Parts: sequence; structure tokens; C-alpha cells
Amino acid sequence: MASAGCSRPLEVPVAPMGFSVTLDGDKAGGAFVEFIEQVAASAGCRLHMPQVPRARLEFMFEQGDADVMLASTHSEKRDQFGVFIPLVQTRSVMVSLKGSTRPAIHSLAELLATPALRVAAVRGFDYGPAYRQAVDQLKDQHRLLVEKDPLEVARLLKANMADVTIMPASALYGAAVVDPRVSDIATNLRIEPLDELPWTYGGLYLSNRIPEADRKILEKAIRAANRNHALLNAYRRYYPAEMVNAGTRAL
Repeated sequence: MASAGCSRPLEVPVAPMGFSVTLDGDKAGGAFVEFIEQVAASAGCRLHMPQVPRARLEFMFEQGDADVMLASTHSEKRDQFGVFIPLVQTRSVMVSLKGSTRPAIHSLAELLATPALRVAAVRGFDYGPAYRQAVDQLKDQHRLLVEKDPLEVARLLKANMADVTIMPASALYGAAVVDPRVSDIATNLRIEPLDELPWTYGGLYLSNRIPEADRKILEKAIRAANRNHALLNAYRRYYPAEMVNAGTRAL
């Protein structure tokens, strides 16, 4: 990597999230990892990328122990601890397995009013106030199962221990397609947008703890790398067009 343009190595914890962030032994990969490695090389910064569960990553960012949080959506809570840089537009949807004869669900309100559906969620995922409120209500209704990552959610869906989940469709697809225990569900996903979860911004957070000079270097390199839709193009290399179109588009 280029000689250091940052004053110190950047702490970039990584948690698996479909093909956005993949883990293979001690090697991280995926669309977001490719993107931040390109940025770091351009800026002359070194990266330290420990592997952690998503909920742990969130905690590290809040405590100031993570400089960069990849594969994030914008939230007021996270704004207390860092600066969000949008890179794509993204949408979380309800995902289930094809074959059910149930009527379509169009909103979180309809989901909450359908008590037969058990919902799996990933600890540490946050899609805004409407999502958080729905999760709290599902918990009160004893219909919520919380797992550490999308792969565990895929296993619940295949085992018929959960009926639906809410996340970007690409996150569930990417987790399932690479694991032989659940890879057969990857081409059998039913995708339903929900009214309360519109298109929003996806990107990354830079921590307030990063020295100001380093942050300016990073922001410049990030915006330059994404000027030609670098992250979206990375997504297109990893995911089928259907998955990209369902949940990711250019700014």
C-alpha cells in the first residue's frame, strides 16, 4: 500500500453482510471492502480490519474504537459519533421464501397486523425510526427472532423457524448463496418493499475521533472514488441484476 497519508492506521472493523462485506478466514472482501481498500490506497492510508459481529461493530463505533463503519445507513443515533458519507441509494425490504400463498404485505403496519408471521432480524441493523418501532412491537408480540448476521437469518428461513426478515435483499442473498447449507434459497427469495421503508442513502461513517487532517484526506478520496459510481459498480460484479435493482441504485 502507498506510504501513509494518514497519521495512523485506520481501525475498520468488519462484520459479514452479504457480498457487501465477506469474510474468508482472516481475509475480508466484498464490495465495500474493495471500495475502502481502493480509497485507502489512493489516500495513502493503512487499514486494520478486525472481524467482529455487527452489534459489536456498532458498539465499537459508539465508543470511538472504530474509525470507519462500512455498509451503513444514515441514522440520527450514529450522527452523534461520526459523519455519514452517502455512496448509493439503498432500500431495505421484506424478504421471505417463494411458495407461500399468503397475500402480499405492503407495509410494516400490515406486517404487524399479521400475527402468523414470525420475523427474523439482525442485531445491530438499523433502518430508521419506523423499523426500530416495528422491532419493538414485534418483540412485545413475541414474534421476533434476533440473530447475529444474515446467514443465521437465512438458516431460520430455510428451517421454517421464521417466515420473513427485513434487510436489503442483497444482504440475505449474499449470505445464502455462498453457504451450501442454505444456498438453495438464494434463487427462491420473495421481495416485498414496505411503505415505511423508502429509498434512503447507503454508505459509510467516518468517526469523529479521526484527526481532522486525516478525515479531510479520506473524504476527498472517498468522493473521488465514487464519482464514477465505484461502489455501485462493485455491487454489480457481486450480485445478480435482480438483487441490485431491488435495493441499490446510484445517488
